[in-house]
Order: sequence, then C-alpha cells, then structure tokens
Amino acid sequence: MPGPLPGAALVLRPSLRRYVNTVKWSLLPIVVLLAALLVRGGAFGVVVSLTVIALASSIGPAWFRRATITVTPSELAVTGLLRTRRVPRDAVGSIVTAALPRTHKNSRSLAHLYVLDRGGRRIARMKGSRWVEDDMRRLIAALGVETHKLGRLSSPRALARRYPHAVPLVERYPVLAGALVVVPSLAAIFALSLEFSS
Repeated sequence: MPGPLPGAALVLRPSLRRYVNTVKWSLLPIVVLLAALLVRGGAFGVVVSLTVIALASSIGPAWFRRATITVTPSELAVTGLLRTRRVPRDAVGSIVTAALPRTHKNSRSLAHLYVLDRGGRRIARMKGSRWVEDDMRRLIAALGVETHKLGRLSSPRALARRYPHAVPLVERYPVLAGALVVVPSLAAIFALSLEFSS
C-alpha cells in the first residue's frame, strides 16, 4: 500500500463506532448504577448522575471529533483533546505492533500500534479499541520505518519489559489506575453526601 503523495497529508481519525462496539458491555454496569442513583438516590443521586452524564457526553465526543494522527512529508502530528504534538518525520525511529488483551490476560485481544522515536520513547499510539486496523496499516505504510510485530502479549507490562518508554505507568499497573479513579471518586461522593445530609 503506497504512502501519501508528496506534499499531501495522511490524516487518520479514531472510530467512535469501533469504541462503542468494543466497550458497550463494559459500560452497562455504569449505566445501571447511574440510572439507580438518578431514580432512587434523591437529590444526591441526581447531582452525581447528571454530573457524570454531562462530563461523559461532552468530553468523549469532543476527543473523537478532535483527535487525529497526521503524516506530512516533513512531520508527524498527533492531536489529542487539548494539544497537538508535532515531531519531524526523521525523529520517528520505529513502529511496534502488538495484540494486547482488553482487560485480563485471557480476554479478547485488540491490535495496538506504538510509534517510537529513536530513543524508544512513544510519539503516538493507536489502541485497538479506538482505531481500526486499516488505519494502522496505512500509518505503517506512510511512515515507512522499521516495524516490530510482537504478536499477542499477556499484558501492557509485558510490552513495557521490551519497550519501557512505550507504555504509561498506569497501564503497566492497572491497580494504580483503579486507585487514581476510585479514591478521588469516593472522596467526592463522601463530601457530597456530607453536604446533602446537613
């Protein structure tokens, strides 16, 4: 598959449909909990439910509208929710592809692609829950750098053993990620419940 024409840009966008199809059953308990809070939680439940719904319905779609990976003859640009990171094309050292499980090591695997600089640090990442494999192949072809295909790995931590700067710390240690979500959430719920009980 040929890369982009000279002077033309390859612009890749994540797939909201792919994301919804991948995580829909994971969201079901959260939806049920929010519905129960909304119906049975009184004023406190209404506040918590509406806050979570408002945040989820604004931040998620905004990221999918804004997020892109753009390849031009001179640079690679990765746009997220708040900023765009630009690196020269010659700073791209390699690409690593791996199939990583969604949740635990026996769950269904999804393709992941990591674009690394010459020092092995991550420039861009395409997670299989948000990006389609055809776009991953297009990016590989457009960049034309060495690609390491690792196959199925048991966890992001296994990938981090070979490429330590590719995987963020919270993905290597899911318990840490859970604690970063649960502890502030419980503190906020506790504070709100004290406010509404007085």
